[in-house]
Amino acid sequence: RRAVTGPGLPAHTDVCILGAGPHGLAAAHHLRSADPGLTLTVLDPAGDWLSTWHEQFERAEITTLRSPVVPHPVHAPSALAQFVHRTRAPRSGLPYDAPTATAFARFCRSIVADAALPQPIPARVTSVRNVGDGLELTTDAGNLRATHLVVATNPHRRVIPEWTFPLLGRRVGLVTYGLDVDLRQIGSLEGQRVAVVGGGLTAAHLACGAVARGADVELLARRRLRVKNFDTDPGWLGPKFLDGFAAVTDAAERLAIARAARGGGSIPPWMHDRLRTLAATGRLTIREAATVECATIDIDGASSLRLDTDDRVRADHVWIATGTECDIGALRCLDSLALDAPMLDGKPLVDSSLRLGPHPVYLMGRLATAALGPAAGNLWGAQRAAHRITEALTGVHLRGQSIATIPVDDAGA
Repeated sequence: RRAVTGPGLPAHTDVCILGAGPHGLAAAHHLRSADPGLTLTVLDPAGDWLSTWHEQFERAEITTLRSPVVPHPVHAPSALAQFVHRTRAPRSGLPYDAPTATAFARFCRSIVADAALPQPIPARVTSVRNVGDGLELTTDAGNLRATHLVVATNPHRRVIPEWTFPLLGRRVGLVTYGLDVDLRQIGSLEGQRVAVVGGGLTAAHLACGAVARGADVELLARRRLRVKNFDTDPGWLGPKFLDGFAAVTDAAERLAIARAARGGGSIPPWMHDRLRTLAATGRLTIREAATVECATIDIDGASSLRLDTDDRVRADHVWIATGTECDIGALRCLDSLALDAPMLDGKPLVDSSLRLGPHPVYLMGRLATAALGPAAGNLWGAQRAAHRITEALTGVHLRGQSIATIPVDDAGA
């Protein structure tokens, strides 16, 4: 069957990468470094590198990355630090030299230019099927044949608490999911009450943004705020914990270990200090170990949230920053292939090369947790996944980083 291609869409490519975020960029850069002759096609609805990544940072007014300066899309650990020094890009001044969003954006643009990486094609994949020794991708821009497919899109579902259901659809702006809050589009909130639900860094940024716009803010965290420099203990970035993880052969136990290691949302010390400073002004109230049990609408149209402490919080706006759950089912184009791949509670069990079952499909991000551990979704995970996939597809072991080997057999256990 002859492939029907759309504008900018080739008939065939050696490797198709779904997603043009940091993970997709890492995969493209590693593959191009290992084999410059490899044809790469990158598909992303936004049609540009890191467009969604930058948009999310700007929406929540996040100016600094959570990770240190070493993890990034290039295989050489010192590349970002050298770039910042050479170009005199702005530095955060925070512990571990956490990169600023501006410096990271400039660095990524330099990666694309220096490696002559292809411009992402604005296309959405609707189905993927095996064809001979490769794959056929059907997209809204036409069809594409690929020898290999790398999935770097972070498919997920939003975690929406059930108590929000009575509030949904009652008034525009009453309840907004955290990732949909765009602080750039919000004017003055003087005289308004905002409840931010969540205990992670996104919730903290949104709380700060609401206070900056004049709101009286309640930050509701179901646990005590967890203060950590990184969202995953640094021991998970090397042999300290990964050696033990590698020795676990049961897939269910691996996923449980990774889930416990992530442990939910946390904030770095500098953000905790910022929240306490705002709380001292009286514009921010921090309620820790407070779970919302139910919500109702008051006669004035505001929400009334009843907590398990028997307190009530009234708010004109409720922002839900309760996170996401990795879910390969959210990427419907892989439905037919997932039927032949090992899964556990909806989580894919990839092999040591991050391959999905018998298919020439490789998974990055949190989809690769069973093989890489709890930091799979971070920039560290982008580096490690790109390295493994590159070695599997090209046979080239890129130098410049230490890779912990975590073997997983073909059954994913």
